[in-house]
Amino acid sequence: MKYLPFLLCLIFSPLHIEATTVKQDILSPVTTDAALSFWSGTAITTYLLITEDTISDVATKNTSNRRPLGDASKLGDLYGQVYPNAIYVFGMLGYGLFSNGRRSYIKAGHMFKATLYAGLVTSIIKYTVREPRPNNIQEKNSFPSGHTTTAFTFATVVATEHEWYWGLAAIGMAALTGYSRMNDGRHFLHDVAAGMTIGVSYGLGTYFTQKGQGRHYAIVPIIDDQSNGLRVVASF
Repeated sequence: MKYLPFLLCLIFSPLHIEATTVKQDILSPVTTDAALSFWSGTAITTYLLITEDTISDVATKNTSNRRPLGDASKLGDLYGQVYPNAIYVFGMLGYGLFSNGRRSYIKAGHMFKATLYAGLVTSIIKYTVREPRPNNIQEKNSFPSGHTTTAFTFATVVATEHEWYWGLAAIGMAALTGYSRMNDGRHFLHDVAAGMTIGVSYGLGTYFTQKGQGRHYAIVPIIDDQSNGLRVVASF
């Protein structure tokens, strides 16, 4: 399961998250300043769905037939796996632990929440809509693109938490991931647009939720003689 690292972390770690905070994060794409990105992306995706026969299907077929990325599509596929997001989370936790940097915990929490919520929403839509994939009509989980969701979630968190050049590089790689899904015939153009919308919206939404609350929620490691794991804490 693609989001298994994050689900295992949620289940087996002593995370303490207020129910109101979870609700705010889940609704953040439409209740924060991320709403502009969410509704713009939704409008584009809707347009591509309405014009599917003349735009999305044609663009997907032409791209998968030409395969302009060649073997470079493997890089896009790898970047769209959840592992870069998980590496970021545990990397920031480790850096914060050894440098006593509270800000690193906040960044880890941001990536964790954005990836988890975006992934869950994408999975729910996938297995509700049940759209066949371009290269395999028996595989009915095409819409939205999970790889694109994960890649743009990662890129958006990096763009909001780090210097502009890291954000620009991450966004460029996310774009490569989206295009590689069409290149490999795994997704339609509207699948990619939907995945991008969800990823960007949750990357921004969870950022604005933290910022707007006047406090930050972060994942902090627990290491003592009696217990070990992770806990979500708030700083005021």
